[in-house]
Amino acid sequence: MNYCTHCGAPLAEGVQFCIQCGTQANTLTASQTAVSPAAPPQFAPVAVSNTPRRPATRSSGCRNLAIGAVVLLVLIGALGIVATYYAYHSVKQKATAVLHGAGVVGSAVAQHDSNAPGAAPPQSASADSSASPSNFAHWNPSSPSTAPGSPGPAPLKEGLLVVTAVADQTGDYESYKQITGIDNKGVTLSYASEHPSSGQRQNKTETHTSRTVLREDLQSAHNYHELFGDTDPPSFPGTTAISASSAVLAELNNTGTSQFSFQPDGLKGAASSLLSALGGIAGVDPKQAGGGALGDLMKGEQCTLKRDGSTTFAFPVLLNNQPTTMPALHATCATDDGVADFYLLDQADDPLMLSWKLGSGSHLQVVKITYPETHPQQMEEDLAKKKKVLIYGIYFDFASDRLKSESTPVLKEIADVMHRHPDWKLAVGGHTDNIGGDAYNLPLSKRRSAAVKQELVTHYGIAADRLTTDGYGASRPVDRNDTLEGRARNRRVELTREDD
Repeated sequence: MNYCTHCGAPLAEGVQFCIQCGTQANTLTASQTAVSPAAPPQFAPVAVSNTPRRPATRSSGCRNLAIGAVVLLVLIGALGIVATYYAYHSVKQKATAVLHGAGVVGSAVAQHDSNAPGAAPPQSASADSSASPSNFAHWNPSSPSTAPGSPGPAPLKEGLLVVTAVADQTGDYESYKQITGIDNKGVTLSYASEHPSSGQRQNKTETHTSRTVLREDLQSAHNYHELFGDTDPPSFPGTTAISASSAVLAELNNTGTSQFSFQPDGLKGAASSLLSALGGIAGVDPKQAGGGALGDLMKGEQCTLKRDGSTTFAFPVLLNNQPTTMPALHATCATDDGVADFYLLDQADDPLMLSWKLGSGSHLQVVKITYPETHPQQMEEDLAKKKKVLIYGIYFDFASDRLKSESTPVLKEIADVMHRHPDWKLAVGGHTDNIGGDAYNLPLSKRRSAAVKQELVTHYGIAADRLTTDGYGASRPVDRNDTLEGRARNRRVELTREDD
């Protein structure tokens, strides 16, 4: 009997290869091995590769170290390039400010429709659609209760909802801040927004978070933390959100200036985020990478907030579904990324931030404020007497007919009215602004109207034959379309009581 010299398996006479391990048959007779033919050694089959195995060397480890070193150098170089560009941008901004006398210049903001971002190029804003002081009338209080310095029309109370229209380079969208709790610790608010990524309707970024603003910060903090993220901590001590502090407002009223800081936006904000990301990958803390432009880039914007004269402006807003104006202070501060522009509600205890544009960044403007009313039957009275009511508290996802959870209170109110009046039939009309074109806005308004009916039928028990729907796109505006607040008023739902 012959055996394979590689694995010891028995071989038939005349075979060329071992069927057990596949190697060429170099045989060994029974007399040449110490293993008994009756009990030959057993080996597991060995997989054979056609590629010769290369002995391990130190070259691969050195190569990995070299690659890591190159990546690190590239990242550090990127940090330097970003810092250098930002330094150049800062010098250019400062030089421009000197050439123009460091004056505050109101600039028109390109504004897109939140119904159809990216559907068409934005309209050119008219000369009076910017956020400059000349575009808001001087405040003329209609009663002492609404005079500047009074408690004000929109105190922070549980249930308060602030809707902010945001105009940035990717298109318009809306954010929602709602007070969910008030206690001795402070004010807790929820935040939600949905906005386009890279200007594409199909690519959306959603943010849902909550934050507690400490009570002492609402009184005295000078840092406005206006940015929200899904990974935020429960609170940012030493900062406010949704409003400035009472101390900042008092200083602007009394002396005209206040030391102020906020989170960077625009070029500085983008560069700061990039530096943080690159630094994390490279294992380098950008804040510790040195002073100068790089160090400044990682800090928040710090400036002297200056009130624009002594004028109080009439700021337009939808307050509990009704168009109104609120007394607002206009203030600005110079930053390396341009002039930052703010409007603050002149409300002593709760100076809501009504509008802000941070340098070259986004323009944000509060367009709707709602809170629990002591007289909630206004909808019912209007339907009974006028047979029509405009609804602004129904919200949809970005460029979609999907209803947001913030719509629940108004939908419930509509259902309650219909349950109290079982003989009423309502027509639900959907309306948009005019940005994006009729081909986009008209079918969207019809789908949104149908979505309201479906929600009332499915979740609130309203008979389907009591509701009819239609959409009118931008054909029936109630306000102008070249301002944020005007477009917000045109995006609405109308309820009309139909005759029997």
